[in-house]
Amino acid sequence: MFSGKTREMQKIYSREKGRKRIQVFKKYFDKRFKGIRSHDGVKFNEGDVYVAKDVDDIERQLRDDIEVVMIDEAQFYSGKLVEKIREWVEERGIIVITTVLPTDYRGETFGIAGDLLALADKYTPMTAICEYEEGGKCDSPATRSFRKAYSEKQILIGGHEAYVPMCRQHFGESMKLRKRSS
Repeated sequence: MFSGKTREMQKIYSREKGRKRIQVFKKYFDKRFKGIRSHDGVKFNEGDVYVAKDVDDIERQLRDDIEVVMIDEAQFYSGKLVEKIREWVEERGIIVITTVLPTDYRGETFGIAGDLLALADKYTPMTAICEYEEGGKCDSPATRSFRKAYSEKQILIGGHEAYVPMCRQHFGESMKLRKRSS
């Protein structure tokens, strides 16, 4: 989280919008914003953003003339998405771009993220900056999202109120402290 994944996808969207037919999808349960907006406020044109409950819902809404499909936070969908992406790319020639959070709040592979990364022709790993502050700011690359809010659900939609980007070392230390205090 907070690494700029959605912002990067929006840059590609802005560059290609006038040249290719694009549809952008987001999971139905993220109701924080209408359309898609990055943590720093960058938005997509609402008319190009479709809300999808599941992979079948994406398939139902996918137009026949589409050239580019963008899926924000693809780790939230089922494994069926991996097969659909393969089909869209190989059989229909569609360019598919996804954002994926590779690990969940426990530091474990988040849903289908590993399968999507394995399927990708190209991927751009992005990291935030570690915001651990005990004894001064760390500023190392943050490859993990430490959940401040208590919940054992794998999916908890939120921003800075619920998560802190951390490097591997500080994430591990914070998880150990949480385990000792619970």
